[in-house]
Amino acid sequence: MRAIVLSGGGSKGAYQIGVWKALRRLKIKYDIVTGTSVGALNGALMVTKSYHKAYSLWKNIGFRDVFDQDIKSDYFTPEGKKAIAKKYAKAIFLDHGMSPNNLEKTVEAKLNYKKLKKSKIKFSFITYNLSDLKPKVINIEKESVDKIKHYLIASSSCFPAFQKKKIEGKDYIDGGYYDNFPVNLAIDLGADEIVAIDLKEIGFKRPVKSKKVKIIYISPNNHLGSFLVFDKRLSRKNIKYGYNDTMKVYGKLEGKKYTFKKNHLEKNYIKYSRKFNILIQSFLSKKGLITNLIKRITLKQEYNLRDFQKIIEFLGTIYEIDDTKIYSYRRFNRLLLKAQRKYKLNRINDSRNIINNILNNNTKKTNKSWELAFSKEVLGALYLKNLKNSCIFQRR
Repeated sequence: MRAIVLSGGGSKGAYQIGVWKALRRLKIKYDIVTGTSVGALNGALMVTKSYHKAYSLWKNIGFRDVFDQDIKSDYFTPEGKKAIAKKYAKAIFLDHGMSPNNLEKTVEAKLNYKKLKKSKIKFSFITYNLSDLKPKVINIEKESVDKIKHYLIASSSCFPAFQKKKIEGKDYIDGGYYDNFPVNLAIDLGADEIVAIDLKEIGFKRPVKSKKVKIIYISPNNHLGSFLVFDKRLSRKNIKYGYNDTMKVYGKLEGKKYTFKKNHLEKNYIKYSRKFNILIQSFLSKKGLITNLIKRITLKQEYNLRDFQKIIEFLGTIYEIDDTKIYSYRRFNRLLLKAQRKYKLNRINDSRNIINNILNNNTKKTNKSWELAFSKEVLGALYLKNLKNSCIFQRR
């Protein structure tokens, strides 16, 4: 039986919806779902097969969907981040955490609990009994609908940012305080194959109890932002990251931080690597910089596709190419050249400045130690020079 395991991670849960989107595209079915914290909430939606409701929720989520009060600060600005942090700090010290009342209402509107109880898909999740200092594993077959509602919110109550959840006189908090990635729970339910989505957030993780179970791990290659920020712009990006990473794991797309169509990294390598290697050797010979370190990179028998990928992803990062989209290698290269042409010189230690100086032969501003220290920039500049020499803007 195949299980889906969903880790905790607060607002990063949007990533799991992107994974789900990809699993649907790949027609991958599942018999078991386990989760902790936001993974428990998303797991319940997966069990009831409420994909469109889940997608709509995460695509449009805001602080008001989770808390009683809104936080209107812009997370994407330094001032906004400080304002949000102050809001949480005030709630923790004065109100014992943010009240998740609105989260309960949001989940109630999206989740059909009766359908959850009747589902043939096995579902279990974890919360932590703070009063007794022990975990509580919830198996929906053994609990009433009302209790399931309360335990789901309890599992998602990331203490101390969230208030504790009182159930039958006991205080319950986020299940991540015991196991934030319940792989073993899926094994206990009979899973022999697991798709495990790990948001890489803080929380305890138990060692996997069986090496016989096949586990496919899916985790973010990109920064997902703070787990306490519920912002639809951030959430929409994270959905795309989840989709892209899953398709990479299953071999339908490729790349790491950036995402490319299948086989396009190899096509790019085949098309440009030979001339690029010649440029490297020429540049280093003129500068007298051929060292063992650079030789290892440039020797043909050691210079591989992975090295080439690192160069173009480095360039994509410093030129701030959108990392949520899926690219052909031609499209990505055109965007790199366009960004480089538009860039205006700024600080001397900026990577883009270094690249521009190399491209413009402003080597008087450099010396041997500088060029060795910034070998990524050297390789990046020569990659761009190679593209310019190849006239990639000519459509074929």
